[in-house]
Amino acid sequence: MNHKGSIRLETKRIVLRKLKVSDAEQVFKNWASDDEVSKYMRWTTHKSMKDTVNWLKEEEKNYKKHNYYTWGIELKETKELIGSISALYRKGEKRYEIGYGIGKKYWRQGYTTESLKRVMDFLINEVGIKKFRCAHAKLNPVSGIVMQKVGFKYVKDDYSESFDKTKKYESKVYYLDIK
Repeated sequence: MNHKGSIRLETKRIVLRKLKVSDAEQVFKNWASDDEVSKYMRWTTHKSMKDTVNWLKEEEKNYKKHNYYTWGIELKETKELIGSISALYRKGEKRYEIGYGIGKKYWRQGYTTESLKRVMDFLINEVGIKKFRCAHAKLNPVSGIVMQKVGFKYVKDDYSESFDKTKKYESKVYYLDIK
């Protein structure tokens, strides 16, 4: 593999870039503080800017690792951050797990699919990753549609749990294996 870290990527409408502490206000306002956005996420809704700043500080530290992949999703036209997307290695499954979240205001406009397609192209063709995993809450089937548009195939039902163990929900798991 040719790990490069979270280098800047672009699409027609989007810039995928590293997040910074100076992004805290946009991150908090546009998605991290919204209970509806975080409802089926493994992270918990940010209750204050301090939560967002702490998360962004961790991201800045993690960017020093060349095998760490998290991007902010920024609209080219307005330079507004609207969400984030990541690929994190799951040792138990020997796969990179893809996760994404986008502000409610930007749902159903194709931004998540556009971002995921670009990230997958980079991870497969430039980094050389061959095994991926995605999961979505059963009650959030639109996220599964995004996964399928990029080539992920449903493999099983499972449960997902938040990092802080306060939420647990039924989920659907998808894999994408590159030959």
